[in-house]
Amino acid sequence: METAAILAKRLDVKKSRIIPTEHLEATGYADQLINEINEKYGDAEEIALVGHEPYLSNLVSVLLTGDANISMTLKKGSVCKLSVDTLQYGRCANLDWLLSPAQLIHIGENA
Repeated sequence: METAAILAKRLDVKKSRIIPTEHLEATGYADQLINEINEKYGDAEEIALVGHEPYLSNLVSVLLTGDANISMTLKKGSVCKLSVDTLQYGRCANLDWLLSPAQLIHIGENA
C-alpha cells in the first residue's frame, strides 16, 4: 500500500483510487486477481498493479508466456508496461517496456 501511495502521488492520482486486494498479496492467486479485475474493472483502459516479488514476476510471466515458472525477476522498484486486448490467465499480453530502478532514477533526474 505504501508503494501504491507513492506511485499515486507521483502520477497525481487520488488516494481514493487505490484499491487493495488480497489477490495481490504474496499468498494470492493470479487467476483470482484476473477474475476480479475483469469483473470489477473490465471497462478500465489502464490499471497499475503494485505488489511484491516473486508474485509480480510470476504474474507477468503468465501473462506474457502462459508459464508462471519462466526465469524472470523484477527488481525491487522496477516498472513494466503490458498491453492486453483480453485479460485472461495465460498468454494474453505484450511487453511494451521494462524499466529498472536505476533507469527510473535517471529519468526522474532529467525530468
